[in-house]
Formats: sequence, structure tokens, C-alpha cells
Amino acid sequence: MQKDLMTRSEVLEILNIKQGTLYAYVSRGFIKTSPHPDGRRSLYFRADVERVRSRKRGRPPQSATAESTMHWGAPVVTSAITQITAGGPIYRNRSAVDMARAGVAFESVAQLLFTGTWQDNFASWSGIDTPQDVQRLLQSYPDGLRSNDIGNLLGMVALALGMRERGAAEISDGTTVTAARLLIQTMAGCLGCLQTKGRFAVRRPLEGLAAFILRASRVEPSPEALRALNGAMIVLADNELAPATFAARIAASTNADLFNCVAAAIGSHVGFSTGTATQKVETALLQSTTAKDLAQRIPLVQEYGASLFGFNHPMYPDGDPRADVILELVATLPKLGAGTRNTLEFLQNARAGLKAHPGIAIAMVTLSRALGMPDGSATAIWILSRTAGWVAHILEQRTQAFLLRPRAKFVGNVSTR
Repeated sequence: MQKDLMTRSEVLEILNIKQGTLYAYVSRGFIKTSPHPDGRRSLYFRADVERVRSRKRGRPPQSATAESTMHWGAPVVTSAITQITAGGPIYRNRSAVDMARAGVAFESVAQLLFTGTWQDNFASWSGIDTPQDVQRLLQSYPDGLRSNDIGNLLGMVALALGMRERGAAEISDGTTVTAARLLIQTMAGCLGCLQTKGRFAVRRPLEGLAAFILRASRVEPSPEALRALNGAMIVLADNELAPATFAARIAASTNADLFNCVAAAIGSHVGFSTGTATQKVETALLQSTTAKDLAQRIPLVQEYGASLFGFNHPMYPDGDPRADVILELVATLPKLGAGTRNTLEFLQNARAGLKAHPGIAIAMVTLSRALGMPDGSATAIWILSRTAGWVAHILEQRTQAFLLRPRAKFVGNVSTR
């Protein structure tokens, strides 16, 4: 496991610079620091060091530019969907954070992402029946799906829905928005599989998506719970060109159908460094939420925070507004348990003492547990919410009509043939 913080000697060696140059980088804000446990020295954020390392003086060769672009670098595709700002993502000129705070329904935001059209009033999605062959597949799973399997199950949902010519029909019949709604609601029904003696849940006619998710999770759909869940789903819907979103666009550039594109995205999202951060939060950081146990995890956050638990997102150096608004909504829930109150205090202490700003994975686990949902729910909600953004990017990539095919820079032995 790569640590998030580096010693001064490590930084000097990796950058091949003198101590005075390092101080200049720090004073100019290029490299942020964190106090060393001994109180006398400083540690340096690895992400900042790597960013400085990737910079080249003068105009780099084209191949070097392309290579650095792939590592938190310059834009690689044009998009009119989401703009990343210090205040959070902006979806088609509407602030995701503002919409989450205003109590907007997720369905309205999904429609905005899909079509660019804004609905002032919430319009519940019309009834769409999950095909019987897919229902049988999902109902065949044993009770009590393991929480770390939910991402794989949702990937299977995408592939299963694309079978029996449904994927081909999505392209030929122009039913992408309907297919996207079907996909998201079927994923939502899978949250029922996480319950003990749980089963795949079927959405009721005109039932709101947040209400459906809560019912499938056996949670009382109070107004506060609905507002918190809708808000979380809104800020999760898109975050520009995240790895899974890029995977969806690559698949779309090959003219793959919607279901295969989303399956490609899910396969990327559940990687150890991205979507499964929720599992690491559940099993390590917040395994116990007593005040004593959480206090003992402060050194763990300091040493491994960003890479292991998702603190300090590189795109939001002053704190992730998406996570902040989710935690704000958690605090509004009635009858918060002691574990949730302890968690909120722990996160505030980490922010104040270590400048460790919580990320989406931490916020989502805190929310799902505050609502009384089983572990694995945060992963599922993240995926089904982000599907709205993936669909928007798939549609946009189709209009651009070119194949996303980077070239590799060969560094092996040159053949003489």
C-alpha cells in the first residue's frame, strides 16, 4: 500500500532537487505539508509531489504530453456535461450541490444529464417492468448477498438487460433514455438482496427512486431520509471524466450498446483504487464507531488516508463539496445513533487536526449506516447514481463519432526484422 505522505529525504530524491527548491515549492503552494507525529518535522503530500514531478520544463514532446495528460493532466475530450469547480460539479450549468441542498429529486437531475432538459416539478418515471428473464436471474441468488459482491451483481444486471436483442434495440429504436431508466431502477431493486433473507425488489408504479431504494432496504421513507438520499444521489451522478466514465466513453466510441457501455464502466468503477473505497471504509476505518476506537484511527488517517479511505480528493484540494453536503444531510436526520454522532465528530476532528477532508466513500458509508442500511448499500447507490452520468457521456460520445484509441509508447527491445 502506497502511503499518502512522504518524508523530506524521499521528496528530495524523487524530484532530484535541493532543499531550498523544496521550500520554494511549499511556499508557492505546489506541495502541501502535514505535521510529522514528532511535531518537529513536516511530511509532504505524495499527490502534490507526483504532480510536480510530471511537469516538464519547456515544451515537451507530443508523446510526453499525451502520457502526462493521462495522469490527472490536461483534458483529453471535449464535453458539455459537467464542469468541476471549487464549489462542486456543475451539471449543464446547474450546481449539483445547490440542487442537493434544495431537495430536488434525483430523477429530475438524471433527466437533465440525459437530455439537457430541466423539469421544474418532479415527474416520477413511468412504470417500466424489469424483464422476467432478468428478474429470474436476480431472484435465483441466495439470501444475504455479500456486501463486496454487490458491484459485480450490478455489472451482471447491465449485461443481462442487454441480452435477448435489448441492447441492439436500444441503438436501432432510439430508446436510450427508457433503457437508462430501466437499468437504474433494476439496480435499485438489487439493494433488497443485501438484506438478511432479502430478495430482489420490484418497483411500484410511479414510485420515486429514493423511496424505492429505502423500501428495498427496509428503511422508513421519512421526508428527511428521502431528502438525504436524493441529495447524495444527485452529487454522485457525475464527476467529469472519472476512470469509469472514460471507460464508458471508450466503449461508446466503438458503437457498443448502452448496457455494454455501462457494464464496462462498472468494471472500472469497482477497482481497488476507486469504487471499492466504500468497502475499505466499512471494514477498516468505520468498522467500529465507538468514540474510543475512532480516536485510535487518527494515525491511520494521517498515514494512509487518501489512498486507502478517500480523504483529500485531488480535484477538490480544499475539501470535497459533494461529501460535505452529504454529511450535512446526515446531520439533519432525526434520531441519529451514537455511532453516527461519533463518526461525524471523528471526521470533524480529522479535518481540523490533519486537514484530512472526507471524500465521497466516507460520506456515503456514514449516510447509509445512519439510515440503517446494510453494508454494501453505499457501493450500490454510488453505481446506480453514477449511471446517470455514464449515460450522458455515452450519448455525448456517440455524437462526436470518433474512436477513442490512444497509442502506446513502446519501450522494449526494438526488433531488427
